[in-house]
Amino acid sequence: MQKYSKYEVKAKVIKVRMPVEEIGLFNALIDGLPRYALTRTKEKGKGEVFVLATPYKVKELMEAMEGMKKHIKDLEILGETDEDLTF
Repeated sequence: MQKYSKYEVKAKVIKVRMPVEEIGLFNALIDGLPRYALTRTKEKGKGEVFVLATPYKVKELMEAMEGMKKHIKDLEILGETDEDLTF
């Protein structure tokens, strides 16, 4: 019995950095977008968030995150990453 699907899931992974106290607001704003992305943190208390985005909506997501810089202090969009995302 196979544990995982044989189909490959494609997503763009964008890494962002912000103060830890702003992560909840950032997650809520991303969740409010119409199915553009999901957010995950790798290490608690580090202030780095991985945004897993559908490849078809990356442009819209990046525009939305640029707009979030007005509301989230010190939000840095670090760009696409190839880091191992074993959670």
